[in-house]
Amino acid sequence: MSKHISSYELANLYKRSHDLMRNIDGLQPQEAFDELLKFLFFKQVHDYKQNQISTPIIVSPTGYFTNQPEQTAKKIRSLFEQYVKAANSWFNLIWRVPQFHLSDNALAALYDIFQSVNFADLDMDIRSAAIKEFLTPEIRRGLGIYLTPDDVVKLVLDVIDPAPSQKLYDPACGSGTFLIEAIKRWTSNNTQKLEIWGSDKSPKMLLLSELNLGHFSNIHFQRKVFDIFSDFPNSDWPQPNSFDVIVTNPPFGITIRREHVDLSQFISCKSRSGKVKEKQSSEILFIEQALRLLKPGGTLGIILPKSIITNSTFKNERYSLGKLGYVYAIVNLPPETFQSMGTQASTVALFMRKYTERENPNENIKIVASEITNVGFDSTGREREDNQLLDAGKEIYTTVKSGIVTGSLCRLLPEVSKRESLSKLRDILYLSSNNTKVVKLGDIIKLAKVGKTIPRKHYADSGLFILKVGNLTGHGINWQPRERNFVGPKEAEKRYRTPELILEVGDIVLTASAHSPVYIAKKVDIISSIPEHVSGKATFSGEVMLLRPNKAIINPYLLLGYLRSQKARQDIQKMIRGQTAHLYPEDIVNLEIPAVLLEPDQRLEELGNILQRESSLSDMLNVLAEQQKGLIQVLFDETLR
Repeated sequence: MSKHISSYELANLYKRSHDLMRNIDGLQPQEAFDELLKFLFFKQVHDYKQNQISTPIIVSPTGYFTNQPEQTAKKIRSLFEQYVKAANSWFNLIWRVPQFHLSDNALAALYDIFQSVNFADLDMDIRSAAIKEFLTPEIRRGLGIYLTPDDVVKLVLDVIDPAPSQKLYDPACGSGTFLIEAIKRWTSNNTQKLEIWGSDKSPKMLLLSELNLGHFSNIHFQRKVFDIFSDFPNSDWPQPNSFDVIVTNPPFGITIRREHVDLSQFISCKSRSGKVKEKQSSEILFIEQALRLLKPGGTLGIILPKSIITNSTFKNERYSLGKLGYVYAIVNLPPETFQSMGTQASTVALFMRKYTERENPNENIKIVASEITNVGFDSTGREREDNQLLDAGKEIYTTVKSGIVTGSLCRLLPEVSKRESLSKLRDILYLSSNNTKVVKLGDIIKLAKVGKTIPRKHYADSGLFILKVGNLTGHGINWQPRERNFVGPKEAEKRYRTPELILEVGDIVLTASAHSPVYIAKKVDIISSIPEHVSGKATFSGEVMLLRPNKAIINPYLLLGYLRSQKARQDIQKMIRGQTAHLYPEDIVNLEIPAVLLEPDQRLEELGNILQRESSLSDMLNVLAEQQKGLIQVLFDETLR
């Protein structure tokens, strides 16, 4: 069976085993997963040993394992203990006592499920794909496991194109996705034994790599349980200046504190005056450690939250990291990229090189940038044709090599010094990629401001209307009050004293905060009037951004039209910060607006008229909705009680 088993069939065996342990022994999902890892380790090692000897290990004269559960389980327990003790010492970090915590019946049933599978006959593709299929988003969330989508891994390696002779390392290798892809590329045209390096802070995650990459005769998998923050540089493995290529997708959103890690060893943890910070983002430290571990001229490909590039909080850190290496390419990935892995986040693939000894950091470079909008499925998970991830990596590689853009998936950013390639990346990403004359949004508006969200107790049944995201439709404001659509007298008084929090006719409002980046600027509306049934006055919540156009410079309806365009939304998406999505006024004022909007031609005038008519119709619908509600109340709700 094993020579012909598919990854889907193997994944089903994993699921059957997982369910079996829960049904027979009542294990929780985490406990069942731990026991499955033990059994897979045992079975894989055992199958390779069986292939190496002419006489199989037997339990009784009648067969390999007996059909009596107690004897089968006894032999498996004995062999498992032998295999763990003979294997890498880091296994003791997972299994301090190398024993199964399963009943004899459950352990024998596990063997029965896998007895026709010989792992020695399965290649990496089958093994790794089966584990991914088994680890559904629900299971991964429960176990804290995050995997990198295959197409993203391929893009990163397409951009770098590592050679078999290069020393490649993933310091947060998890299940070994990057390492597996590199090996697959190298084995197609290489018959020599290949060496690959991987480490992870979690012994359990490194075991997943072991199950995917271990025991192949043509692969030397150098692996270690290793925290590159705590152990470096005192550990004997790895050392600085060791690797040609580092590729990784480190864990997101972890704060490293000074009491746990000596932050004084990191230049990214020191202010310009030399003071050591109390804490630092793990992603920043991953970049610094990777650059230190690379040889001079070595290459880093790393997946990061977009906030590491855009947040002003990390301005000094980006400047410091520019002393170690420079950015030569960046890929913006849409939020749905990691949806199949159980999360939606704004991410980038960043590519950097460590300076050589003779390299001049003040030399200028044109960074290659790619804006991916299609990853083969949309935000709902439905498939889309023309997945850009499949071709973007190779196009970027060619553009980096030649300095000439030959396709439609990437562009060259304006020149910047290598030293400032990371610290100024946020700014040059926003610059126009064509020769169209543009103006900055901040130059044609009077105000950009995010509203204010109040505690629940400050809401009221009537008073000052507070505009929320739910009132935006993308084709006119819905002024029908919902729950918590008014603020009480005290809060209203505070807001009246702050005119910037009171909406005016001609103001443009858009979504500025959401649980997912896909919703930012998805709905953009204009305040064409504020109905009398909400007292003719309104404020706005903290999830809404106000833009107040300078009517002497631009027709607000033309600005509205442009902000609803796909181009504007894509540019705004680049400005989103945070794990949860936020758009800030100091960023959006840098949005580039076509200068033709300031001197509109006939077609633009027509667009402005259409949008104005749409707003008038929306106002009429609000009036009719209010009249309808009043009549229904009088005619039915009151008279028919």
